[in-house]
Formats: sequence, structure tokens, C-alpha cells
Amino acid sequence: MLLAMRGASQAQTIEVTPLSVRADLGSIDDDKRTVSLIFSTGAPVDRMDYWSGKRFREVLSMKPGHVQLERLNAGAPLLDSHSAWSVSDILGAVEPGSARIEKGQALATVRFSKREAVQPIWEDVRGGIIRSVSVGYRVHKFEEDTPKDGGVPTRTATLWEPYEISMVAMPADSGAKVRSDQRGDANLCVIVTPPPTDAELGFRLRIARVFQRT
Repeated sequence: MLLAMRGASQAQTIEVTPLSVRADLGSIDDDKRTVSLIFSTGAPVDRMDYWSGKRFREVLSMKPGHVQLERLNAGAPLLDSHSAWSVSDILGAVEPGSARIEKGQALATVRFSKREAVQPIWEDVRGGIIRSVSVGYRVHKFEEDTPKDGGVPTRTATLWEPYEISMVAMPADSGAKVRSDQRGDANLCVIVTPPPTDAELGFRLRIARVFQRT
């Protein structure tokens, strides 16, 4: 019976809203008005599951096949603090074809607009006054692994999609989640968990037998 209960990895589909993570500014090119940046290294980030209220550790996979870069490479927007209510929120754009994965890092180059309203922001970036960057992304698939001691599970995003880069007043809190009371911007995400161990199956059998006797 124990073997009969053993199976492949289990999967559930839930809705998740967009997330963000801090990025690092790199070199600045005055003539082109561009800034290079590292928008992810895959470093673990502690987050809270919106549906269950439980904490988990998020890791963004840096394998090229796990990161969908099409939207960034098509010229995704450079925004003011993740705001997308107006075209005036657009500070610039990602340079087409610049987003890539190299040596375990996700890289991109952004170019600032020449319009008058953006000039003060560009000057502050050049002067090192504005130096905080955040990247918005969606996760379409997590693979979850829970420690044997029952500690905080790790969810590795094996299919995720960055879709905008923002200049922000402060670096994104690594434990914060970008959520909305409205679920219209949510997307479906598959969470894959490994099959239960012999110990877990044995525990489930004991519990089932208790209920059968009552």
C-alpha cells in the first residue's frame, strides 16, 4: 500500500500577482544616456505566500531556459517606481536585445528619455543621488523543496518573466511582496512539489488508520 501511494511530483496551480526585486546599477554612458545593471543574481529572498500566509524562500533560477527575456528585449519600459498609470511614468526603455543571462547573472541596459521632465532624474542618476533600481517580474512556475526538518520551504522559479525595470526611491525590501487588493493583474503559477518520503507516507497511513477506527 505504501508503494501504491508513492507517485511523481505533485503540482497545483494558483494565482500570483507581480513581484519585484532589487537590482544594482552599473556603468553609465553619458552620450547614449544608458545605464547597465544586474537585475538578478538568483539570490534567495524571503517572501510570504499570499494565499496560505506561510513564509517561503524564493530563488530565481539563472538557467537561460528558465528566464523569459522576450518582453525586456522588445524594449520594455523603464518606469518611475513601478507606476504604469500614464505615459509620463515612463522614464525610458530597456535597450532591445540587451537583456541576457551571463555567468549566473541577469543583465540588461536601460536608456533614459531626452524629454525635459526626465532630465532632472537622469542628472540625479549620473550624480549618484538616485541609485536604487527594482525589477518587476511574474513567476509562472515554482518548484518547491521543503527541508527534512520541516523548516522554511524553498521555491525555485523555473519559469519567470521580467517585464519592466524601475527607478525607485528606496531599494525594494527583500521580504516585501508587490500585491494588490485587486486580482485583475494576477497570473497563473504552477507549484511543483516533490513526492512524499517514506516517513511522510508512513505518517499519513497511521493517521488514515486512526480515522478508520473512529
